[in-house]
Amino acid sequence: MNTVKTLKPTGGIMKHTNTVSIAMPFVLAATITYGNGAVAAPQINQADLSDSTITIYGTGFGKKYQPAPVLWAFGQDIRENGVQVAKERDIGLGKPVPVSKDPNASIWSRGTGATFSGITRTPSVTHTYQAHNEGWLGWPHAFGGEDTPYSDKAYISWRIKPAGDINSYRAVQISDVNGVFDSGKDPFSPGEPVLIATPKGGEIRGRIVHFDATKSLVHLEAGPLQSTDSQGAKILGLNSGAYGLLHGDKFFASSIAGKYLRSYETINEGGTNSVFSTNRWVSVQINSNGEELRRGFETSTDSGYGVPDISNTTDWKLLEAFIDLSGDYGVGFISMDNKDRKWYKNLYIGDSKPKDAGPTISNIGWEPAGGAESVNVGLNFGEIYFDTTPQRVVLSDQGLFSDVRGNQEFQYISEWAEQKILVDLRHGELSKNGPLFLYVFDESNNVNSTGFCIANCDAYMSPPSKINLGIN
Repeated sequence: MNTVKTLKPTGGIMKHTNTVSIAMPFVLAATITYGNGAVAAPQINQADLSDSTITIYGTGFGKKYQPAPVLWAFGQDIRENGVQVAKERDIGLGKPVPVSKDPNASIWSRGTGATFSGITRTPSVTHTYQAHNEGWLGWPHAFGGEDTPYSDKAYISWRIKPAGDINSYRAVQISDVNGVFDSGKDPFSPGEPVLIATPKGGEIRGRIVHFDATKSLVHLEAGPLQSTDSQGAKILGLNSGAYGLLHGDKFFASSIAGKYLRSYETINEGGTNSVFSTNRWVSVQINSNGEELRRGFETSTDSGYGVPDISNTTDWKLLEAFIDLSGDYGVGFISMDNKDRKWYKNLYIGDSKPKDAGPTISNIGWEPAGGAESVNVGLNFGEIYFDTTPQRVVLSDQGLFSDVRGNQEFQYISEWAEQKILVDLRHGELSKNGPLFLYVFDESNNVNSTGFCIANCDAYMSPPSKINLGIN
């Protein structure tokens, strides 16, 4: 039988009404907003917690005409517009992810190269998707497939885990190989460290990813290496002692310019095209003839560079994209682990905005470009959440949203009213024995900056420090 705990502010302090545990003071701090000026953030006044659900009471939630997100793809737990479907119940790890024009046969209407993978962030998720050299999915049937309905906003979140520092991956022709390089566990993950001696006497350090004897290519993780450095450079495996001669003048390819996300409104009829690649976040306005009208960037001198470095580590990361086309000027951002946010702004769309289509997930995963298809990039992606509004509920083990990074878990919404929300309780990676804090986002992406504690609140509190009073 489910047990219910009711939490609400009492005398300025949140307290379990059926226990003696005390949480932190509930303070409505500064809002987080993307617009001009601060907007009141949602305020949580009470939460009823059971074994499987959370009922949230408060103000400032706003209206949400469809409580559930458009697409919830968390392993076998697939829900489309509030309806659970069995499209990925019977899968084979390593097998291709189905892509079909038939909405009954697959989640995605387009895509290529993605396979099912058992590498997951948390045991509650049965599988993710994997890309090797290329692997992406797009145009979800839950949002009309290739014929998207009208919407002026899109919120997309997903998790990603690269095999290595894939922004630094290179593929170079090699000859005169002597010995056997230690290439690691698979053709996509880095192996032993290498030293590259350039013709001009410089030294570049990196790691070998894969040696392809058939094509006479070596795949490397070596960010500083450019084609000019590798023309006649010597490479040495620091563990194996294997060595060879690089020929960047004959073949050199970089992973830079591969795409993690595309979000379009239409396929061939113009609109806003937002693209997140390894080094840029660019949004372009296209007319009905496919001609570029203008671009939007963060500042007048910006060119879209300076995006979050996805491959800084190989840990799972939370990526979020928000696109708002509700006005005459489009804005949007991409962020990683609730920081490293990159914007585009001031994109005029007033005279070229589709009146019957909205931004969607056009491509998600890894889409190589500019020669990157020849580089052995590998990554996993999954836990995909897509909606036409940023209104959402997350749990975290941090009491201030400014301290939240990737340690947040999305809650599935089954009811949403202006003063009441009902969600399925989902711990994900969060400890059931640690403090849990609720956060609610409104339609402008504002969030209560101080979390509302719903469980193990005593663990968050600590007694005041001892003060020594001395009298001279």
